[in-house]
Amino acid sequence: MTSIAESGRRTGWRGRLVWVALALSLTLNVFFVGGLTWMKLSRSNLTPIERMQHVVQALNPTDDQRLAFEQFVRVARLRGRFLRETNQPLLEKIWAEMAKPTPDDDAVAKVSAEVDRNRQAFQQELAVALQGFIKTLSPDQRIKFAEVTKAGGDPPTRRLFEIIAP
Repeated sequence: MTSIAESGRRTGWRGRLVWVALALSLTLNVFFVGGLTWMKLSRSNLTPIERMQHVVQALNPTDDQRLAFEQFVRVARLRGRFLRETNQPLLEKIWAEMAKPTPDDDAVAKVSAEVDRNRQAFQQELAVALQGFIKTLSPDQRIKFAEVTKAGGDPPTRRLFEIIAP
């Protein structure tokens, strides 16, 4: 009888341990799924243009202001695509040179400078297009736009502000 009583105690202890492990597993799974859902629904998954659209919608823009914003978006997308298409072969050229047993540092520096010039030209054109949109805003809308953009809690919004006012 003693052995049956002792085995009952062990089974009870093991049974509780299994339930504790299941509860911990369920808790971790709930937090994991909740985190995935939060990440999916959070605004951080939006592109910079989509975040900008939310900011512009908060300004209650007129039809002319919407058209100016759409022009800015068109310029940003076209120039961004052009930048990627232009710089991709240059970056491949840099990596090909770096893969050589003795890479030519001057060639890498020269191509890197060209990549930087392309990026700088893109930023300047984007800034001009954005300023064209901003000029259509009323003084109150400009203030609100600057406050929201400057206070942006995410790095892409901060970068957009830095393009406007370096």
